[in-house]
Amino acid sequence: MNEFVSRYDSMIQDPLIREYYGQKDFFNVGYWLSNTLSQQEACENLMDKLLAFLPEKKGTILDVACGMGATTSHLLKYYSATDIEGINISEKQLERCRVNAPGCNFTLMNAVKLEFEDDLFDNIICVEAAFHFDTRERFLQEAWRVLKPGGHLVLSDIIFETTEWLGDWMVPLKNNVKDMEEYKDVYLQARFKQVELVDTTNQCWGEYCRRRMHWLQQTFLAGKLDEPTFREIMVVFDGLLNSSVRHYLLVSAKKPLPDLL
Repeated sequence: MNEFVSRYDSMIQDPLIREYYGQKDFFNVGYWLSNTLSQQEACENLMDKLLAFLPEKKGTILDVACGMGATTSHLLKYYSATDIEGINISEKQLERCRVNAPGCNFTLMNAVKLEFEDDLFDNIICVEAAFHFDTRERFLQEAWRVLKPGGHLVLSDIIFETTEWLGDWMVPLKNNVKDMEEYKDVYLQARFKQVELVDTTNQCWGEYCRRRMHWLQQTFLAGKLDEPTFREIMVVFDGLLNSSVRHYLLVSAKKPLPDLL
């Protein structure tokens, strides 16, 4: 856990990464439309796509693995600050959260050990993080527990072909599933109903890798990146684009009402 937090904090604060994200505090691949102009805009699109799963944006919402608070800040467009809770395992990232989403409550907490009472939240959102958790299955069981009956879980998640380019420290082997059917079954085993999976691999992961590679090429040509570093990064991104991801998914699931359990 400590290794993950240290390495992830270092990665997310890397100057080159922050420059690519326009010094904004998002850190996900986003959802790219034909007219999307920037990574930040793609990240906003992804949030809107996920929130579109919620029939009514009301009540309380838990932002799991809230990063540096950019996702939580987006929630303020629809929810009052007092109805938003964010959790993360990095205190350093939570410090940024409190700046980006003032008035929301942020707590240092592990997603697989939620320190909340049962049936507390109307909604849970988790953006591009469940594959990190040890394990995804334990997180889903906890999410089901703290959701109110009739509550919704929405998230973006990744099914990896291989973790060769990422490492087991980032994606525990126990989270590997062979296909979307096996992935969906993890939700059903956790007692979720109305599980909907939308495959957005090209619009999210594929387009992100292509755009990021183009940006790196332009950065190199502008003399802001030395050739050995440029070539090393490009090899990694080529591997990520061509071999690592099987599916990038948008997911919606519902905790059923008592008479449907």
